[in-house]
Amino acid sequence: MSADYTTDVLIVGSGPAGSTCAALLGTYGIANMVVSRFGWLADTPRAHITNQRTMEVLRDLGLEEEAVSVSSHQDLMANNVFCHSLAGEEFGRLLSWGNHPARKAD
Repeated sequence: MSADYTTDVLIVGSGPAGSTCAALLGTYGIANMVVSRFGWLADTPRAHITNQRTMEVLRDLGLEEEAVSVSSHQDLMANNVFCHSLAGEEFGRLLSWGNHPARKAD
């Protein structure tokens, strides 16, 4: 089965960049379509840190409060853990994301 679609902008990839691009274009009334090679939505997070500029864009889209409401608090992201599996042997652990005691004054 085939279908014909018309759009001003075709966005390939529905990840953070593609989805944000579609949302921003939509705010300007520009017709766009997002396509993805996957036929499903992820049920797990796809980002672990969001930078300041990203939050500014989310604010412009009216999504900042929602993003903050579902985010992990910094103290829950204190370590990078290296292990064989989630329940497996831990090989190492590094303080990260500004959680080292020497960074408390930053």
